[in-house]
Amino acid sequence: MSRRPSMLASEIRKLLAPSLRFCPPDCGVVTITEVEVSDDCSVVTVYLSALSHGDLALSHMQERRKELRHALRTLQLHHVPELRFSRDSRSERGQRIEQLLDQ
Repeated sequence: MSRRPSMLASEIRKLLAPSLRFCPPDCGVVTITEVEVSDDCSVVTVYLSALSHGDLALSHMQERRKELRHALRTLQLHHVPELRFSRDSRSERGQRIEQLLDQ
């Protein structure tokens, strides 16, 4: 089944989002801020944001990568893409800019 990367990104977000509730409680609220799918659909990068301890949330999801990649099989793609996780630091930068402006 052929899908455009943007459509596939949306499906992957829906598929992976429930797994965020298993992140360690110290992370607070963890969200998927963006999902990027390469043009050839071979690599998926999931950007995460956490209320606190973002590195802990990232490492937790990376540890579950094999299991989560296996879940991508339900999308019935010709090849299951490589799954990568990365921290989305945009919100942290925004908070830092707000702090600087307040000073």
